[in-house]
Amino acid sequence: MARNYRFSMEQKDIVRVLITTVDGFIRDQLINKEQRSQHREQCAERLAAEDGSCGKETEVRYSDQAVLANLDWGIEALEEAIDTSNMETKLARLDHAEKMLQVCAMLNSDQKTAGVPNFYLSAWAHLNLAYLWKLRNNIQNSVLHVIEMFAVDPFFSRIDFAPELWKLLFLPHMSSIIGWYSEQRHRLVMEVIPDSHDLSFTADLDQFFNESLIFSMRPDQVEKLQKLEQLYGDSLDENTRLYAKYFKDCITSDSTSTRKVIPMLPIAEPPMTPLHEVSRSIPDFVKFGPILPKSAGFSPILKSKDGTIRDVNRMNLTSASSQNLEPTRWDPQEDIPEENEDDSDYEPNDANMTSDHEKETVGKVQSSVLRSRVHSPTIFSPLISPKTSPKVFSPKPDTAASALRLLSVKITDSAVATSLPASPGMSNDYSISSADSDVQVTETTTGCRKVYSRTSSMNNESVKMSKNSPHNEHYEGGQSCVSLPSSERMTTKSRPPKDFVCPITGQIFSDPVTLETGQTYERKAIQEWLKRGNTTCPITRQPISTTAQLPKTNYVLKRLITSWKEQHPELAQECSYSETPRNSFKVKEIPSGATTPQGTCDFVGHRNTDDYINQRSKRFMQAAVSTSPTSVISQPAVETIINGLKPHVACLCTSDKLQECETAVLAIARLWKDSKGDPAIHSFLSELTTVNGFIEILSASLNREVLRTSIYILSDLIFADESVGETLTSVDSDLDCLAALLKNGLAEPAVLIYQLRPVFAQLSDHDLIPSLVLLIQNKNEELDDLQLVMDPKDAALAILEQVLVGGDENSRSINALSVISANGIPALVKCLDRPEGRRSIVSILLCCMQAEKTCRSLIANRIELSPVLELFHAGTDGVRGICVEFLSELVQLNRRTLCNQILQMIKDEGAFSTLHTFLVYLQMAPMEQQPAIATLLLQLDLLVEPWKMSIYREESIEALIEALRRKDFSNSQMMALDALLSLTGRMTSSGNSYTEVWLLKIAGFDQPYNAMTKAERLRKQDNDLMETMEEEEKAVYSWQRRVAFVLCNHEKGSIFKALEECLKSNSIEMAKSSLVIATWLTHMLSLLPDTGVKISARKALFEGFINVLQSSNNLEEKILATLALKTFVSEPAALEALGVYAKCMYKTLRKLKRSSVVANDIMKALMNLSSVDITELWSCAEVVELDSCSNGEVTSMLHLKGRVLSSHSDGTIKVWDAGKKVLRLIQEVREHTKAVTCLYISSSGDKLYSGSLDKTIRVWAIKAEEIHCLQVHDVKEVVYELVANAKVACFISQGTGVKVYEWSGVQKHVNFNKYVKSLAMTGNNLYCGCSGYSIQEIDLGRQTSSTFYSGTRKLLGKQVFYSLEIHDGILYAGGSSVDATAGKIFSLPNKAVVGSFSTGFDIQRIAINNDLLFTATKCGTIEVWLKERFTRIASIKTASAGHAKITSLAADMDGGLLFAGSSDGRIQVWALD
Repeated sequence: MARNYRFSMEQKDIVRVLITTVDGFIRDQLINKEQRSQHREQCAERLAAEDGSCGKETEVRYSDQAVLANLDWGIEALEEAIDTSNMETKLARLDHAEKMLQVCAMLNSDQKTAGVPNFYLSAWAHLNLAYLWKLRNNIQNSVLHVIEMFAVDPFFSRIDFAPELWKLLFLPHMSSIIGWYSEQRHRLVMEVIPDSHDLSFTADLDQFFNESLIFSMRPDQVEKLQKLEQLYGDSLDENTRLYAKYFKDCITSDSTSTRKVIPMLPIAEPPMTPLHEVSRSIPDFVKFGPILPKSAGFSPILKSKDGTIRDVNRMNLTSASSQNLEPTRWDPQEDIPEENEDDSDYEPNDANMTSDHEKETVGKVQSSVLRSRVHSPTIFSPLISPKTSPKVFSPKPDTAASALRLLSVKITDSAVATSLPASPGMSNDYSISSADSDVQVTETTTGCRKVYSRTSSMNNESVKMSKNSPHNEHYEGGQSCVSLPSSERMTTKSRPPKDFVCPITGQIFSDPVTLETGQTYERKAIQEWLKRGNTTCPITRQPISTTAQLPKTNYVLKRLITSWKEQHPELAQECSYSETPRNSFKVKEIPSGATTPQGTCDFVGHRNTDDYINQRSKRFMQAAVSTSPTSVISQPAVETIINGLKPHVACLCTSDKLQECETAVLAIARLWKDSKGDPAIHSFLSELTTVNGFIEILSASLNREVLRTSIYILSDLIFADESVGETLTSVDSDLDCLAALLKNGLAEPAVLIYQLRPVFAQLSDHDLIPSLVLLIQNKNEELDDLQLVMDPKDAALAILEQVLVGGDENSRSINALSVISANGIPALVKCLDRPEGRRSIVSILLCCMQAEKTCRSLIANRIELSPVLELFHAGTDGVRGICVEFLSELVQLNRRTLCNQILQMIKDEGAFSTLHTFLVYLQMAPMEQQPAIATLLLQLDLLVEPWKMSIYREESIEALIEALRRKDFSNSQMMALDALLSLTGRMTSSGNSYTEVWLLKIAGFDQPYNAMTKAERLRKQDNDLMETMEEEEKAVYSWQRRVAFVLCNHEKGSIFKALEECLKSNSIEMAKSSLVIATWLTHMLSLLPDTGVKISARKALFEGFINVLQSSNNLEEKILATLALKTFVSEPAALEALGVYAKCMYKTLRKLKRSSVVANDIMKALMNLSSVDITELWSCAEVVELDSCSNGEVTSMLHLKGRVLSSHSDGTIKVWDAGKKVLRLIQEVREHTKAVTCLYISSSGDKLYSGSLDKTIRVWAIKAEEIHCLQVHDVKEVVYELVANAKVACFISQGTGVKVYEWSGVQKHVNFNKYVKSLAMTGNNLYCGCSGYSIQEIDLGRQTSSTFYSGTRKLLGKQVFYSLEIHDGILYAGGSSVDATAGKIFSLPNKAVVGSFSTGFDIQRIAINNDLLFTATKCGTIEVWLKERFTRIASIKTASAGHAKITSLAADMDGGLLFAGSSDGRIQVWALD
């Protein structure tokens, strides 16, 4: 235990030292604003240099720009948080800064962003996150981020970000490495210094190691020294990572665990290399102690020529150099040091001081040190001691001076360090080629070209000449200069990237400002816009809150523009006043006679057909046929070809024989191919008569080879000169001819049709879709030695896309259905492997899914998503929008399991992180695309359990909520609502959400759900629907729990506030969608763990649901609102708030009870509230009174399915229609000869039993409009009360006990010596209300009786139960009033008394509906009782005259009507509210 305790104390001491040291460092950084600003500028310069070094041929990806922008914005937000004193603003800016910085902190360290290694960006982000957590007073997280910085990028952390902190934390552990380095360096230097055996081991060799020794070093010595430096730097970095991990483990180890994993202290070991000689002797550095050079890889202190000491900041090595030496300049394109033109003030008299052998040695030394500077993480080479500033005596400035500039760290005062050195895994290989007077540096990368850079002896003009020269220059060693990139040889002018141009001025940005809407403008332009009184963004029309003070300059974009201007100075000057480029496309130069690959046209959104048509023409702008006066063939050869063409052209234009013309076409094709597209020959063949001759051949010939050859020639002519195509388009019959050839199975006409650029109307007239689909499905026939300007399949895809995206919505739908019916989906999916036509294919498939939702499953089961993701990564904004829309549509499948598989494919496939790429695009996407990309990103993130915070999830949900809040953009709100509906996971096979009908089903309204299910079964053809339904339901349930959890818990339920505003919209569609989503979320709250957001939901949506319930005329909307309100009923505070609206809701809820069981639940909850006055909720009004005194007394009444049955003392039974609250007599029968005393309806509701004083029981069949007698049973005794089932009838007659009559005719007497006044039956149990205030229970199966209840006998035992009713397992017994109680209420399962009727009047009759109890007294009063609480709430006085009493009572079960019959033959009806 003592040992464990001692270790924990040691570990605690380590953690305390770490926290104290790092906290002091961060505190100093936060205090010193000037130092932070300088540090940030230095890092920004490094990033700008790397942005330029990522390559002049390729544009920086928008996603890469966004990552750099996130870093920039995050640091800006952090600075604002430091500067502000307002705590609320500080916390808000810190939250924003954390989101932005986390994007860079999570980058993959093995990759690059805009040419900058991700480990550099990640380390910088971790440093700023450390500042952020310090401001939040979380010291531990702050320390962890600093340690993570050293772990991610130890090199720049110890050189740039925190060198002093590295010396405090890590340097003490590196003594063995430093000692090893000192010994090895000492040995190497001893080999070079003459008479070194006379020197002591402890002597300072730096004073002997000067320039003369450098020139005398052998190549093998240079290589050893370089290898030592590289190993030393690598070892420092490796062990820094090792100790960073150890420090992190010490901090994060669980001190509360009983079995703690103890972090092991690492040991920094020197590298085992051939230079490390292992011997039995004790190492020298152990004997004498480490002899550390003045600059051993850290704390670089240099002396200038005058002897003053100066610091070298690795982030900016551009301070003044020594007088004799000029600073080197780093070429960001080639990562090679390049000397300035003005070399130095060397004297020409020293030109002969160095031999040729020395020159070669210098070149090798320069090469060696250059490799060291690129490969080794250690920039500050300890090759030369910084004690003195050596004088250089060089024969030539371009050799020795260059070598020394590259060699000496002490005099390397350049911008070399502004370019990040490559990591060992990504390092390039460098070599030196030495000429007579020039030192040439060559960079060799695997699989790439060689680019040679001259030294300072070559001026700019000579460099330009060498670049433009078509011939290779040969140097010693046989090396040659390979041709420059094609972008430098292009004759066609390109345009600047559109993101570099202000949309207001149309000029390149000079001071870009990015607004909160995500749009960037020139500062002066947006200021002028705001001065004119505008308060919205010019493009998005979103309101701008920062009108008083604009944001800071977008330095990331500005750096990119500066880098681009340096690469394209002439174009930058020209485009400074050009209009905003709407499209960007690349022009490729194509050698004569070579196959021309298809280009791709970029258009923003496939819905804008006009823009698409305009841009379509640019697809073939790959290259123009060379028009240089220096042709590839000589002028005599041109004349020879033309002379050879003339007879064939004449034959083509004049001959009447088709065969001769066909032969001429083949001959012309051979000569045209031999001419290699010469302009003179092209001009000769472009004559109108010649072109018409080819068209006539297309119309008349049946020879496929001739037809294809004619198309080949015409295509080449149009490709070189579009005016030739205008000749063809001037006549409609030419397009008709090409369309006919295409329909006849010839593939090549598709290329010519594409080149002619017909409009949508022309294409739609020819019904080309089946032919285009067939072309895409079939394999093309190869032309012998003839290559078209593009593949016919690619042309067919482009034409098909134009047909599908053109026209109105109806025509697009029809055309898409034509593609589907032609079985084009499988062929299109298969063609995704073709890079040239991917954008067109994705656009076509998207149109098909939008037209016919059911084809989603077909596409999902066949598609490989890697090509789509590659298209998204490499595409423009318009292409990315199509890809996002396509993927969003694709994942809206009716099978949740398949949908999850597709999402997993999207997440896993592709060469880049899909989540991160989507996140970056979300931050830059146009407003109309944000809901789709946010939904897609959220679904990808939710593939794992959503219990941990995720920046992808937070950003996507925030984007959806922000879209819901855009009141001025209703389309954006609707897209966000549709996206949220798709997130519920409940989709039909037709692609529509059935969330609403599912919610209605939960509320008890099954009809819409049943109809939907029936339609799905009819649509579904496979037989495993029922088998997979249970599995799918489980997957959907799990999915919607995840979605609802993250949506509801985002920022404490902020989505409910956004939905509250949408519920108030004047748009019926928007209000309905908002209601469905709000209901779904609130319902899911009852199924999720309670996190406290239910209160936020109630505060935001409660009144909205109440308003829908009261004002909506739509039954389904009312039910949805009721289901949502039920979620809040479980909360006491919510129930009390609901009670405020009880009076106005009660009537609506009573009506909804017929359609939804949820309404009944809410009513019960309201009635149980003590704060609710029930008497205020209930009212009644008499609607009709009928006089049937001619039939005598009304002896019994029953209500069944909108019908009322009444029996009378003259033997009459009447059937009334009570559907419209007015009794209408529909049948009157009189088959009993005496009074009908009782009526009873079977539990099934299809039979009526009547008992009479004529000693018979009749069985009646109940029909829709009438009843008719089925059986007559003579029971030999009068019948006063009757109950029956399918086996027996039980009735009361004269005397005690009960008569049990079996329908077979057997009659039994169950006698228990009591007079029975009332009966009730349930199952095989019969309950009898008897004299003596008791209830007997008879088991009809056993014919036995028992006492169910025995009351207290008073007044000579005359108390009786006059009426028994059973409803929902409760027995209601009413009778004589005893001690102000006229009845009891029993629970049948346990025979317990659960209530009583507290009244002073005897109860003669009882009627029950779903909510209320009605009891009739002798005096003509009906009392109304609350069924749930057995509380009397009202009384009704009948209008019977004299001493008439109520003889019968019936109620509508839905609670709408109450019926009462009296002894004077009157029937009264009341409407209940």
